[in-house]
Amino acid sequence: MNPKRRDSLTELAFFRVFSAWEAFLEETFILYLLGQQAPRGKRAYRYGFPPNEEAAYEWVADGRQYANWTVDQVKSRSKRLFRNGHPFDPTLTSHHNLLHQVKTVRNAIAHESASARQKFETLVRNELSTLPPNTTVGSFLITTKPRSSPPVSFFEFYLDEIAKAAGKIVPT
Repeated sequence: MNPKRRDSLTELAFFRVFSAWEAFLEETFILYLLGQQAPRGKRAYRYGFPPNEEAAYEWVADGRQYANWTVDQVKSRSKRLFRNGHPFDPTLTSHHNLLHQVKTVRNAIAHESASARQKFETLVRNELSTLPPNTTVGSFLITTKPRSSPPVSFFEFYLDEIAKAAGKIVPT
């Protein structure tokens, strides 16, 4: 497979992971608002009791057509809807930097803007101590993360950390 195709497929796969993370947050918010409980752990203490799924979504979306799932928005929303923002706020706080990195990578894939590219390049420099020539988002994602043991790519590292965060939000 040629490098351009490999990088494009890697970027598409990462974008799908990010979309799945946002869908997970949305579904979990709604289910917890409706009184559902995780397989393990305590029921989320909610401040309100929406009558149905549609109303729960309206609460989550703050009256907009779509909810915003940035880390800061989710933390703010969780504090408004659940006591101490639990389980969202503590989890997102402990994974804050990682989730900002994930969002930066996602934005570099989704937006061909100078701003998104600049933030991505800063991330690469911070992680690799240099910006390799001709770095694409895909080539960065398949790069082995320095000091990882066992060695894993950034893609694998981000995927594993997202899964850990999800496991804290919905303990199984």
